[in-house]
Amino acid sequence: MNSLETFFLSYDFSWVASRLFPYALFLLIGLLCSLLVVWRFKFIGHIRILFLISLPLVFVSFYFSFYPIYQGDFANDKSVFQRNRSMLELKENRLIVLSLPGCPYCLESMERMRIMKQRHPEITIEYKVCHGDSSAIKWFQSKGKGDFDYSLASDVKMTSKLAQGLYPTYVLTNQSILRVWSVEQFGMAALDEVEEVLNKK
Repeated sequence: MNSLETFFLSYDFSWVASRLFPYALFLLIGLLCSLLVVWRFKFIGHIRILFLISLPLVFVSFYFSFYPIYQGDFANDKSVFQRNRSMLELKENRLIVLSLPGCPYCLESMERMRIMKQRHPEITIEYKVCHGDSSAIKWFQSKGKGDFDYSLASDVKMTSKLAQGLYPTYVLTNQSILRVWSVEQFGMAALDEVEEVLNKK
């Protein structure tokens, strides 16, 4: 997340909008600058049109070069599972992040999860460590501090099946179903869905 995206998120814009609005902002700034240049130098005809089109694109391209949009940024390709007895340890009405000790992507996920927690303090986010022992829990606690809940998976076979070898995997729980996203599927649209569902509980 960059500072512009974080700014929009702090004003309760959706995750998707916060990702897209900086591009719209740079496009607008580019358009205003092109209008100023055209007015200042009194360009006419094709040169006027060229500036009005190209300068906004230059501004957007400049922003894109630092913060490109990737294919998975807006992904929301979840899988849905019916709850069964083996899933009892996955408590209801929370977002559970299936994680591995020392996993850099799991650590990286805490940035977005912390922003979500700040936006909605009532939401419960739990980091469930799928392999390891109490020392693995302590590692996550030291990185996430008091922002999240932490637990050790008791049924590693079940959590591994949900994760399919991809960590972190995100599990949104309720009484009857589990919505499951791999790290590659958990884009901005998925974050919006999680907030919407948990805020309705």
